[in-house]
Amino acid sequence: MVRPRYELPGRRRPASLQERGRFYRRRMDYDAAAAWMSRPAGGRIFALILGRHSGIYPRRFRHLKNVPLIIDDVEKVRDLRPYLLRYLPEGVYYDRNVYAPLDETRKARIEYARAWRSRVFRGQELAFDLDPENVDCPIHGDIATKMARHQGLSFCDWEFEEIRRQAAELFDELARRWSRLRIVFSGRGFHIHVFDADAFRLSRKNRDKIAASVARRYAIDEWVTSGEMRLIRLPFSLH
Repeated sequence: MVRPRYELPGRRRPASLQERGRFYRRRMDYDAAAAWMSRPAGGRIFALILGRHSGIYPRRFRHLKNVPLIIDDVEKVRDLRPYLLRYLPEGVYYDRNVYAPLDETRKARIEYARAWRSRVFRGQELAFDLDPENVDCPIHGDIATKMARHQGLSFCDWEFEEIRRQAAELFDELARRWSRLRIVFSGRGFHIHVFDADAFRLSRKNRDKIAASVARRYAIDEWVTSGEMRLIRLPFSLH
């Protein structure tokens, strides 16, 4: 299969394997990432995407290039470093679910994607994912048009500026309900994270309602807010 070359503004491009290695070895702020992951307390799980979007990955791991490589045996973010230097992933993610201590969670042998009803599930961080390709562009069309041209991950300067405007507006709206908010650049668009305790305890039904309501006004990925997609990019990692 020929992987499409996505159209990105400016000089943006995927990192090479050499650039990934230098970043994970010398530039990634593991302490800042650890501080991000420190609350709420509980077992946390990570995942690596080797080359699904960029097509760039170590050839010896060809069989893993399109699937999340789940890492559930590290207690600290810094302990990810050997995995990052071995696999040189295009993206590093964490599971927004919080579990019982990892030893107990691994013994339960749960399927993480269906953890909500498990006895080791403690809750999920609420998040909103705004990506520029979701914006209806006057030049490039809507997401369906882009997908038809095999450019579903492409975006232009106009789309980026529009999603940045939407992210700021949504942040202000959410701040009227919650107080512990953080917004981060995801490498393409923006992620808004909600750390309030009551948001952490929201049911799937309530998350579905919030996602549907917000999606009517903002270019979010509903399945992130609803909790269906639990993985999200780890801040301070390569993007």
